[in-house]
Amino acid sequence: MDPFVGLEGRGKFELEDNNQKLYNYIKQFEVIDNKILLSIILPVFNEEATIYSILKNLPKNELIEIIVVDDHSTDNSIREIERIKKKKELTLIKHKNNRGYGGALITGANMAKGEVIITMDSDGQHSPSDILSLVKPIFEGEADFTIGSRYLGTNYYNLPLITRLGEALIEKLVQIFFGPKIMNNQNGFRALNKKIIPLFSKTRFQDFTLCTELILLASLKLYKIKECPVGIYYRQFGSSKVKLSKLTLNIFSCILLYYMKKINMIFFKSKKGDFRSNG
Repeated sequence: MDPFVGLEGRGKFELEDNNQKLYNYIKQFEVIDNKILLSIILPVFNEEATIYSILKNLPKNELIEIIVVDDHSTDNSIREIERIKKKKELTLIKHKNNRGYGGALITGANMAKGEVIITMDSDGQHSPSDILSLVKPIFEGEADFTIGSRYLGTNYYNLPLITRLGEALIEKLVQIFFGPKIMNNQNGFRALNKKIIPLFSKTRFQDFTLCTELILLASLKLYKIKECPVGIYYRQFGSSKVKLSKLTLNIFSCILLYYMKKINMIFFKSKKGDFRSNG
């Protein structure tokens, strides 16, 4: 079954129409022929049932590149990627060892040539139809970093209570200690200005904690972060790779680590100010 057909009206013609709107929109920012404006990165680990359909439906023209990072899948994901690669140009990077979700994103980000980078999951929960709403604030200078939000958009399945409570808690902690209010803080559907790419090399966590870690790093660097409405769809195949207990521990460790960094930054700024005033 194609995960892009029959889900709340998300069909082939709607996708094609939205992809064309994206092409028309980014074309106005072209200043050099054949310069890549948009890089789409998909981390893949054992998604043989969905990856072909996802790649088939992604937008692609001379201004867009697709980068697929296979994180040492043990199923037939590579076969499905190679199958669509015969019909659609894309870059495939294969990890010899499993590095985790964050590790796959770091690899893809380091390869990206676009002015704006999109990351999206490969399990069928994100739709290419929403890419335009994520990239517009960046191209128009309203944001440096956008995050797709099911809470501002639509969630097309019943969200587990534990997931909502967990994100609500993270939302409050991040808002209190770092400033930005990000409700769907663990969503992997995001867009970033290329100037944020160096932050990937500064990350400490290579699992799904990287979603929160990027928000904290961007906040400390005073980048503009904005949530944008997207649709989140039911995962039809496979199961989540998230280990909730480990993720929870890592996120709290991450928040504590970066809050300590923030305190150190404030302290050293204060000390520098004292030195200058005394000098």
